[in-house]
Amino acid sequence: MSSTPKGEELPKKGKELPSARKRHELALDFAQAIAAALRVELAGGASIKTIMAWTGAGERTVKGWLAGSSGPSGVYLEALLRSSEAVYERLMTRTGRRPIVSNQRLAALREQITGLTEAIDAALAQVEIEGP
Repeated sequence: MSSTPKGEELPKKGKELPSARKRHELALDFAQAIAAALRVELAGGASIKTIMAWTGAGERTVKGWLAGSSGPSGVYLEALLRSSEAVYERLMTRTGRRPIVSNQRLAALREQITGLTEAIDAALAQVEIEGP
């Protein structure tokens, strides 16, 4: 068994460094934010298998993300950002950035506005028929 060269390891005094504790809290907060966003995706009709297909991650890994016990890293996070509007919006909000509105989102908003306009026109036509 080889020994560690002197000066390359912190002495073990039984106390955790404050920065390590803070990093752990930030990692847990990140994992819980991802979990909340993925739950939005699941409520919107996605499934665990869909998230697995998006990322290439295993079922156990995805369930860990959903539980908020761990968060995705690197390639998995990139795949989630590419595939999930909820994850993208949540992370942009957390970082203080303004989310870019996607073409898909704009098309959905256009449909909603068109539906509302048609409903208003129908209501106005009904009022005109009945008279004041």
